[in-house]
Order: sequence, then structure tokens, then C-alpha cells
Amino acid sequence: MRRFACIVLLMSALIAPVRGQETGLSFLRIAVGAEASAMADARTALSRDAFATTENPAGLVATTSTMVALSHRKWVGNLRSYDVATRFGMGEKGAVGLAVTATDSGELEARDRPGEPSGTFSAQFISLGTSYARVFGSLRIGVTAKYLREQIYGSNASGYAIDAGVQLDLVGESLVIGAVLQNVGKMSTLEREATELPRTLRAGAALYPFQVLANADGTQLLEVMVAGEVSYLIPSDLTRLHAGLAATVMELVVLRSGYVTQDELRDLTFGVGLSFDTFTFNYAYIPFEEGFEGPGHLVTLLYAW
Repeated sequence: MRRFACIVLLMSALIAPVRGQETGLSFLRIAVGAEASAMADARTALSRDAFATTENPAGLVATTSTMVALSHRKWVGNLRSYDVATRFGMGEKGAVGLAVTATDSGELEARDRPGEPSGTFSAQFISLGTSYARVFGSLRIGVTAKYLREQIYGSNASGYAIDAGVQLDLVGESLVIGAVLQNVGKMSTLEREATELPRTLRAGAALYPFQVLANADGTQLLEVMVAGEVSYLIPSDLTRLHAGLAATVMELVVLRSGYVTQDELRDLTFGVGLSFDTFTFNYAYIPFEEGFEGPGHLVTLLYAW
């Protein structure tokens, strides 16, 4: 009984702060990369690096570079996640990706009844994913298969999930649309019942409305990108709208911001990116709503060659 009470407490601590996430393994819905988080997760059409494995696997063939990416996320309370993702080409029209995510809750208080805690416990979640994507003209298609494992106060469960996504370039790549269905699968029983996966359908578009070039040599001085997205959390019947804006200055610095609706935890998001030859650094700052411990921070480092 005590163990079951701990599980309920943990689920409340990790899930309740975000409206509509009344499912387990909600870390699967937190953006892995700082670029996505800084734009309020409006990334389905834009994803085109190693993190596409978790965002939209179709984006793995939107680039030809080999990539390795690292990410650290600090979320509500002391919830922390660590991510590693890679992208490799496979022939002229294919690509594969690998991703590992490890999430730790930190020490949580265990209670059998109201009052002083009877001790502490922690929870760990792991996701191992592999992806394949292929391009057909201006259309990109990708799929990710994930092994999932959760461990809470001595109880553990495992399972699988599938993501499938598409991207399509329009208007000479000035407009990109994309869609992805995430976390379709099942988990084994944890204590008394299986955790329900946060199945999510996302669809959005990204537009590059204009850029400013230098008269002398055509160097790009400024490029602006806007993105819009709709996400639907199937188990909770919840729809969110996501909007993102990014301005790239001198192909070196990227300033980002975003806004998401129907989220008790956050609304505005911010971030910055820096590119140095083959290295890219991204940071996202998430100011949580009043009453939640925060803010959230995401740091990403990507190496491409």
C-alpha cells in the first residue's frame, strides 16, 4: 500500500502541473532540444538535425550532415533529463538516427499518511530510440521505434512506442509543413496497472517570409522565420496552439521566442543560439507560471561534419 501511495505521489508531482497530461511518462512530451523549447515546441515542420529522432523523424533527411547532439534539461522541481542523439546518412536518400534519454526525479518525499515524510525515494525513466527516414523529392517520411522503461520505488515496467512523421517543402523551401504521430504503443504493468502513454498528434508549418542580404557580396545579414503548430493530446482530449519566431543575424546568432496555449505551466518561451563552424550551442529559458518551482533551463550542444 505504501508503495502504491508513493507512485500516486510521484505521478502527481510530475504530471499534475501541466493541464491535460493525465498520463504517465509525460517527459516524452517535453521538447528534447533547446531550439524547440525556445519556440514553444513549434518544431514539427522545422526539425532537421539529430534531435529529429524525438521531434519528427522525417527531419533526419532534411540535412546531409553527420551529427551528434547533447542536451540537458531542468524542468519542474528537480526533474532533470539528459539526452544524446545522432544522425547518419544511409545512401543518397536515407538517414538513420539514434537517441537516448534518461530522466531522474531527484529525491522525493514518501508518505503513508498526511504529516511528516516516512522517507525518500526517486524515479527514473529511460527511452532508447532508433529512426529511419527517406526522402521522395520534396517529401520526407520517417519513423522512430522506442524502448521505454520506468522505475519507481522498486517497481519497474517497460514497453515500446512508435513515432511516424512527414515533412513537405513548398514554395522553393520557403514554406515547410509537417506532421507527426507520437508515442503509440503500450507499457507493461507497473504495480497494479500499466502506465498510459501520452499519444500525441502534431501538425504545423514554418515560413521564411524574408531575408536581408549585403549589397556587396550577398552575405545574409538577417533571416526571419515564423512557425505555427497544433498539438492534440489524445488521452486527455486536449488541443494546444504553438507559435514560434526566430531571427538569424549574420548566420551566427539566432534569437528565438514562442507562445503556447492551454498550458498551466508555461506560456511564453525564450532562447538564443550561437553557431561556430561545425558547433552549434542553443539555450532555452522557460519562465513557469506562478506557483511552480522554476524556471526551466535547456542547454544543447550539436556537432556536425
